[in-house]
Amino acid sequence: MSQENVEVVRRWYLSLPDVLDANPDAMGRWTEQAFRDFLDEQFEVRLPSDYPEGEPVFRGRGDVPRFIAMLRETWGEWRYEADRFFDAGDQVVVFGRIIAKGGASGVPIEVVTAHVWTIRGSRATSMQAYRDPSEALKAAGLRE
Repeated sequence: MSQENVEVVRRWYLSLPDVLDANPDAMGRWTEQAFRDFLDEQFEVRLPSDYPEGEPVFRGRGDVPRFIAMLRETWGEWRYEADRFFDAGDQVVVFGRIIAKGGASGVPIEVVTAHVWTIRGSRATSMQAYRDPSEALKAAGLRE
């Protein structure tokens, strides 16, 4: 079952639109599809406290537009590139990079980051972002 969990997460990343450029109708359709295909209705996203956006928590279908609005307010450009996937049973650790440009400054950045996804019954129930990939592995009970 855990390899199936990796595939759920991999397919979700492949489905991501360019969240900053998509029009509201396209984002609405993507959100509906994401909840239909991948995400539990109570899906939760947690960002680390040292991200520019702070340490917000986003829960459920209603918070997806709030999450996207926050990204649009902070960044002129933003995308996540998933590089490596680690099977951790009911969790999947993803190493990747955020590639962005500041909204006000236009300064480009590239930040290594990691996500820990929790999967239950082929549905993602949560995603926790980490700045330090080794912390993400530790959180999922894996070692480097």
